[in-house]
Amino acid sequence: MIAMLPAVHSFLQAHDRYLALDEARSGFGSARERELYHIEMMKAYLEVQYRARVIAGLQYADGMDFADAH
Repeated sequence: MIAMLPAVHSFLQAHDRYLALDEARSGFGSARERELYHIEMMKAYLEVQYRARVIAGLQYADGMDFADAH
């Protein structure tokens, strides 16, 4: 269980970054600015998904079957 704490912390950091980007969304002056912003949003989203999968993998490794998706 202790090994999971850094993974949970990393997930929370990634999630907070994604939320901050989402909250900062506003009008952009150009299509390029919009595109760069959306790329950053997608990268943050993918990191959240990756961190969640790491946590699920640790749960399986520890023999905790509550990570099963039903």
